[in-house]
Amino acid sequence: MRAQEECYECLKRLVETAAQLAAPEGELREKARAEGKAVLQAEFSLDKVPTTIATLTQRVIKEVTGNPDPFRPVKEQEMAMAQELFSRLRLESNQPASLFRLAVLGNSLDFFRDLEVVRAELERPVHFVIDETEVFLERLKKARLLLYLADNAGEAYFDLPLFRYLAARVEEAYYVVKEKPIQNDLTLADLERKSLVEAFERVVTTGTDSPGLDLEAVSGDFLELFHRADLILAKGMGNYETLSERADPRVFHLLKAKCGPVARSWGVEVGSSIAAFGRV
Repeated sequence: MRAQEECYECLKRLVETAAQLAAPEGELREKARAEGKAVLQAEFSLDKVPTTIATLTQRVIKEVTGNPDPFRPVKEQEMAMAQELFSRLRLESNQPASLFRLAVLGNSLDFFRDLEVVRAELERPVHFVIDETEVFLERLKKARLLLYLADNAGEAYFDLPLFRYLAARVEEAYYVVKEKPIQNDLTLADLERKSLVEAFERVVTTGTDSPGLDLEAVSGDFLELFHRADLILAKGMGNYETLSERADPRVFHLLKAKCGPVARSWGVEVGSSIAAFGRV
């Protein structure tokens, strides 16, 4: 998905947030903010994918501040809250329809609000405006290798039941996380800190720090795995923004459309939940 005019302000807010998290108030933070904005102004184009631009701004902020993981406190807060919420949650059932709804619910929650407010959201029913889960499950019957592309750190607990269900039905299934920190995307280190690697059993990294999945930047090992995959479940908007450029019939998107550009690209309202293969 290519950038639209309104993406600029969103990317600008991301620069502000990253600079604030990367350094204490003062000269270093201001320098990071200024250089991040300079990169944004130089790189922003309607011919580029928003996550590609975001990667460049985040890298310069990390370089200027010497902080390799500015969003670590945010991720730790997200994961702690998600763990608490998940421990209280009663699954509707172990049927795949319930597990898909649980996974997309993790993508839709705002982990920065009061715990009880967020818990109340868990009790609201999830409705997929576009629902191709049955098609996905039918194709899963013939698949041997599945990749499950993770999104934000707090979603790991909500991904786990669906991942286990799917993994039990193929020869190989891998939960894919980032190699290096970028924004609040889930990394291998985040899983290790919460002792979750064993729960997913097979975890691999993209070999890079790009949000979404930039196939020009991933490791050779991951690229080989990607090409071997029969099905690829991609969580969240970052993965959608990057992978929708490829029109790959193997890619199944599971996300909440949180912004106008993403919602319009699917022909749905902002806030809609989607479980569908990319449009070829």
